[in-house]
Amino acid sequence: MGDIRPNRFPPVGIDELRSLSARASDLMQRARNAALEPNHQKILRKWSISEVAELLGTNADTLARRLKKKPELPQGETDGRKRLFALDEIHTIQGDMGLLPHRDPATDAPVTMAICNFKGGVAKTTTSAHLGQYLALRGYRVLMIDLDAQASLTQLFGILPHLEVETTDTVLPYLEGPETAGADYRDSLASCIRKTHWHNLDLICSNLGLYGAEFALAGRAIQAPGFPFYRVLKDGIATVSAAYDVVVIDTAPALSFVNSNALFAADGLVLALPPAMLDLGSAAQFFELMAQLIDQTNTYESTPKVYDPFAILISKFKPNDEVHQTLSGWIRTHFEDHTLLSPMLESTVLQKVGPEILTAYEVANYEGDRRTFQRALQSLNDVNAELETAIRRRWPSKRPAERPLRAAAG
Repeated sequence: MGDIRPNRFPPVGIDELRSLSARASDLMQRARNAALEPNHQKILRKWSISEVAELLGTNADTLARRLKKKPELPQGETDGRKRLFALDEIHTIQGDMGLLPHRDPATDAPVTMAICNFKGGVAKTTTSAHLGQYLALRGYRVLMIDLDAQASLTQLFGILPHLEVETTDTVLPYLEGPETAGADYRDSLASCIRKTHWHNLDLICSNLGLYGAEFALAGRAIQAPGFPFYRVLKDGIATVSAAYDVVVIDTAPALSFVNSNALFAADGLVLALPPAMLDLGSAAQFFELMAQLIDQTNTYESTPKVYDPFAILISKFKPNDEVHQTLSGWIRTHFEDHTLLSPMLESTVLQKVGPEILTAYEVANYEGDRRTFQRALQSLNDVNAELETAIRRRWPSKRPAERPLRAAAG
């Protein structure tokens, strides 16, 4: 028989809501601290010499001989029988081999990629995090921007958004402008960029306060008719993008003033689309609303907005599910020129490592079926390799990448 205590579901008012908020924040802090013992912050794994060799497109013996001939290069540290390298050491070796993919600033503009869908639960944050980390592994300089007030991307980097992120650490003051932000306003996004535990991967965090940007942008548009509210973020990114090769934006599941800024700031878009009927319906609405938005911005801009690349990612794909197979086939037939060849698999791997606040690229030793992990990792690598190739096509000085990562980690 169920619990029939009289106070099983007591009424909730403003005081109770504040108490629940405090309890939820405390619970999140306890869970984060338990996952990241003993330092309560994320520390990136290290890579074995065979994994480093795979990243660099060579073999372990050849790499070992190169390091022996050049003692000034990082030699790694010995952990039992393994020789392990930190990511910054890998990048140093990569640079010595002439393999760093940094763009030529004279000819190659930084590329801003937005991961989007107006529907939630489609794996936008998963896609964003793994794309940014993949590019960092490959040696690109990456800036990630969390534009979702729920701040899931921020949490994936081990940061508690409502306890460890001030509103001045988000894009909010810049979007508000000097009239609203007052003393908090900065004329650049540089002050809200923070280093992460990933070498060459920086982050602009989010928290609940970012909701305020909706009202601020609307207010600026009302107070100054003709104010281009949709391009504030693009102008902000331009203040810092020279230091990066790729900017990755994780968007909220909504059509809003903030998301309009993300969509206008982006050079390329990735639409995360699970093969499900409700998601297909939301995709049709997404294309229609996007067309309306760009039609409006084109009336004010001297150059029409064009997305290059515009990629549809079949996300949360179950290869043994007949419905997923059928709907994925329809998606590929109808959007053949835009659909990535590789789907992102729906896998238990990310669910299993989720309590440890890990992404697939951060897993050093997977406690489970290694074949399942390898399949999930290879799926991510294949998706990100396609996007990397599309990004590099925008740079005249770079040929498309020819060495996608294989599932060598974990």
